[in-house]
Amino acid sequence: MKTFIKIFPILLGAIFFLVLGFWLGEHTTTKPEEAMVTENTTEEQVTAEKPEEDKNEFENELQKKGDEWAELYPNSLEFRVYDLENEESYTYTNNGKEEKYVTASIAKVAIAMLLLHEKEENHKDLTDEETDLLSSMITRSDNEAATTILDSLGGYSSLQQLFDDLEMNDTKADEETWGKTTTTTKDQIKLLQELYTPSQYLNEDSQEQIIDLMDQIDPEQSWGVYAGSSNVTFKNGWLPDDINDEWTVTSIGKVTRGDNSYLAVALSDQNPTIEEGSQVIEDLMRISSDYLL
Repeated sequence: MKTFIKIFPILLGAIFFLVLGFWLGEHTTTKPEEAMVTENTTEEQVTAEKPEEDKNEFENELQKKGDEWAELYPNSLEFRVYDLENEESYTYTNNGKEEKYVTASIAKVAIAMLLLHEKEENHKDLTDEETDLLSSMITRSDNEAATTILDSLGGYSSLQQLFDDLEMNDTKADEETWGKTTTTTKDQIKLLQELYTPSQYLNEDSQEQIIDLMDQIDPEQSWGVYAGSSNVTFKNGWLPDDINDEWTVTSIGKVTRGDNSYLAVALSDQNPTIEEGSQVIEDLMRISSDYLL
């Protein structure tokens, strides 16, 4: 009994501290559910903020490089890329106002799409002659081939119908020559989406036929969007302005590396030479690939 009386206070004290520990733990420890909510909220905030920061940094880099070129070789340029993964557009322009640019030979991609769309609608295959004309128009940028194809389809009005069908509302086919079609980078991205993503205008076979030709461009025309990666399908355009001895320089296409890819459009005029017009596009393409691929 004496032994019990001695031990009892010790047991009582141990029980007191044990109960106190449980009480403090219950009231001071964050519940798992609460911790999860806090952690998820933080991750969502970071995820939401990071893309916006990346976009600003990317466009700032485009602005910096574009403005450097504008100092050396003043021209009018609008550049736009569209990330196919996050469906986000990024732009640079050295022109303060909204500008429409002449397409030059990038209009040949639209002509190719029009031709294959018409074949689909009429359930017909390309003739051997049409196949040769199509290949020559895209791979070698043959102007006569483009004119022959478009004339067979109804001329500028049929080309304009394509632009209307695709809701390219700021693009207008020239009544005299397809090369002086006027457009914007936004509208050209719409055109490329119809070529490179699931489309109601073209079936997959028609898309692949055009894309395959855009992968076989004459090596002498390997500039502009071509500089974005070793895996690029593209079409360039160039047109002299005989009045002031300046050049329109344009380039469109898709750039891929691994599982990542983006669409790119560059429209410019008032270039002293084709080479100077293409160099700034190539620098902007390299910056775009660094961020998007």
